[in-house]
Amino acid sequence: MSWRERLPRPLRPHAVAAPGPGALRALGATEDMYFRFDSVNPLYFGIVARFAGTYDDAAMGKTFAALQRRHPLLRAKIAMVGDTPWFVETDRPIPLERMDIAPGDEWRVLERSLVSAFDTGTGPLLRCVLYERGADDFGILFTYHHAIADGRSATFVIRDLLQSLAQQERGESPELPALPLMDYYGDRIHTLWTYSSLGHFTDTVSQTWNAAVRFMRRAGIPRGVPADPSIPLSKQSLLIEPRFVAPATMREVASRAKAESATIQCVLNAALTMAVAEVSPTRGLEATTCSQVIDLRERLVPPVGEDCGLFASGNTSMHRLGPNTRFWDLARDIRVGLQASIDTPLPFFHAATHESYASIARALGQDRQKAFSLILGSLHPEGLAVSNLGRVAVDVPGSPLRLTEFAFATNTNVLNSFNTSAVTYDGRMTWSFSASSAVGRETLANIADRSIALMQEALRT
Repeated sequence: MSWRERLPRPLRPHAVAAPGPGALRALGATEDMYFRFDSVNPLYFGIVARFAGTYDDAAMGKTFAALQRRHPLLRAKIAMVGDTPWFVETDRPIPLERMDIAPGDEWRVLERSLVSAFDTGTGPLLRCVLYERGADDFGILFTYHHAIADGRSATFVIRDLLQSLAQQERGESPELPALPLMDYYGDRIHTLWTYSSLGHFTDTVSQTWNAAVRFMRRAGIPRGVPADPSIPLSKQSLLIEPRFVAPATMREVASRAKAESATIQCVLNAALTMAVAEVSPTRGLEATTCSQVIDLRERLVPPVGEDCGLFASGNTSMHRLGPNTRFWDLARDIRVGLQASIDTPLPFFHAATHESYASIARALGQDRQKAFSLILGSLHPEGLAVSNLGRVAVDVPGSPLRLTEFAFATNTNVLNSFNTSAVTYDGRMTWSFSASSAVGRETLANIADRSIALMQEALRT
């Protein structure tokens, strides 16, 4: 029986059960969806971190244990309680596998890890791979289940790792202050009552309306990167093509973006959009969508600090490109679209819509979670996403290790066949371009190269 035939069966009555020992909390709607996506193609992200210093097995073992005691979701597994998935404590340590990896091949290892599902029933939902380059040079690949962390979380985890090592270097305990369990971010979003109490409720409603009208005036059928539809989602692997931009060039980009009333985020979106338009031009009713990942930590009620969890949403704007579209005009237009919605409730709509999706998934039951994931993935519009962490600084005095490289990549095959992730560390930006194997490495590499070239060409215009 196909998933299309299985889905119309009647929904099951909601099963109510009490959580057992070690229960942390029920998964929120977005976390629930990401958990169910494991059944077809996982929604995970990974960090490539390089360190200068000597790797110490004993000290690192104590540090990883301290990280789990500090961050509740780093010691979590997922168990079903009735129809609802719950985070439950596990006593299993974060696995750290040693591998011999040739220079540059760490990205290939990450490709495979990001499509390899966790055993969520045993946990934990973070795993690591260690590779050494010399006596005082090594790297660690961190693979996170997106239900327990976002990109910003990963920066805090590495900072905490270095802090624990610094304490041990001074002869102190590796322990770190334990953080309380954070509730689901969707339970901390602004309500209409919150906006009305801010004293500018009318302005907020007006801004939201104007942003929605602006979006609808450009509405069209989203045009993404061409992909082979014959490859089943569950069979699609992940491809990653990282590109690097030197500190001097990044300073030029930042300076020019400021002069053009744009931002680096919008420059990346503009370069990517124009590169994809060359590969896959829009036609007729089609439009190009630009998506940005938004860190919600400071916008939640109350705000969230340095906790490990999923505290991100997205924003999308639509654009129609023509033969006369100019780079900096597009970058400014993207910024206007982003700013038009970022100060409104629009970025919180993801959490609201995910509530209904999660309710349907729970009513369908575990035996139909694959069908649910396939249908939800097919309904999600293709877009050109840039998840940009911006400038990341991780400096812990007294640590025996120094972070020398930091980059990340994401597997969004279940929702989009293509996405990009960017971060600037020590002045250098790493922009990783990720795509389903249905897109193909040649197409992915061409888009990556052209995006970088367009950004550099824009500096000369």
